[in-house]
Amino acid sequence: MFLATFLALGLNPQIDLRRVHRIVMMGDSITAMGGSPKGYVTLVDASLDASRPAEPFTVTNVGIGGQKAPDMLARFQKDVIDRHPDLVTISVGVNDVWHDFRDFAANRRDPSGNLGRGVKLPDYLKGVEAMIDLARGAGAQVVLLSPTLVYEDLDSAENRRMATYVKAEEALARRKGVGFVNLFDLCRDTVRAYQKAAGKRQLVLTVDGVHMNDAGNALMADALLRFLGVAVPDGVSP
Repeated sequence: MFLATFLALGLNPQIDLRRVHRIVMMGDSITAMGGSPKGYVTLVDASLDASRPAEPFTVTNVGIGGQKAPDMLARFQKDVIDRHPDLVTISVGVNDVWHDFRDFAANRRDPSGNLGRGVKLPDYLKGVEAMIDLARGAGAQVVLLSPTLVYEDLDSAENRRMATYVKAEEALARRKGVGFVNLFDLCRDTVRAYQKAAGKRQLVLTVDGVHMNDAGNALMADALLRFLGVAVPDGVSP
């Protein structure tokens, strides 16, 4: 199952790392926290440098917590384009869905999903497409990292809605000819396999249902590295 999942991870329109020196990784809190010692951004940075030690990459993390597609678009020129990247990764969508279900002030979940604090699908896609166009207009290659899970309850209304966003984003990536890594399906398949064997007593990939633990960060990093054709370190061999 996992091999099939990796083979179907995404669309790779021949990302050419030989032309890449500067990488900017745009995202929300998952990306911001990905800069921690075991975060996905840190792991990708280290593995990329190890793959080309004579000419290391410059990886810049511009994740900001709580942001959605319109927020990222508003700062894309300053935080991404003005850094003159050769490759841009864009991770957006969790808050666009989640915030329609979560009243943070009252610390409660609204199962209706109609709080009006998220971003509707057409506006989400419009923001993602605008970021793609800005990056490509500046000569950068682009990889979209799909949103991940909203809670490890795979049947939640949040994840049912998120699946539609991921499918639409994948179609957009195909239409625009940019890279796409389907982290949502990968996370879902991983959690499902664990829960089938061990039940739902504990979280598998996240610390709170949304933000990644060490295993979740490693899964994200390794999926992106495989997509880019970079060897993933083996941490389990004796």
